[in-house]
Amino acid sequence: MPLVVALHGGSGHGRDFLWSWLADARSRQMLLLSPTARDRTWSIMGGEDVDAEPLAQMVASVAARYPVDRGRVLLTGMSDGATYALLCGLRDGMPFTHLAPVCGVLHPFLFAEGGIERARGRPIYLVNGALDWMFPVHTARMAQQALAAVGARIVYREIEDLSHTYPRDENPKMLDWLMSA
Repeated sequence: MPLVVALHGGSGHGRDFLWSWLADARSRQMLLLSPTARDRTWSIMGGEDVDAEPLAQMVASVAARYPVDRGRVLLTGMSDGATYALLCGLRDGMPFTHLAPVCGVLHPFLFAEGGIERARGRPIYLVNGALDWMFPVHTARMAQQALAAVGARIVYREIEDLSHTYPRDENPKMLDWLMSA
């Protein structure tokens, strides 16, 4: 079964963000994991990354109990969760095969440490709202261009009437993409 790992935004909680994905994952018989960051947000503020290893362990724990399709492990997130989905998802040794950040940014560490090169050939579904006030759409456009330049298999969705909020109606499109990419 495909596994969706959905990361909440800053100061959020996995038990709340779970509801953004539950109906869509269940209707397609997909597994869903909605963890909570170790601190007030994901490890995007510099310093030690305290979230990557626990996320990898959670995926391993789910895979030990359920028949996870290791070729379809989606890491997605909203806002800080989106930023971390790219940062963590492009690290060596992580179990994620597909990345779908929503209303986040391409973290500068990816450029400083060459992590963006690991996007080559990776399926990435990037979503941003044209009205996003926190992460303005021009940052998403720059991320799309940078990811495409290194050879990511990128799908870019700019939603005209979306501000800085989660577009639940995008989930079916992401899941169709997960199954076909």
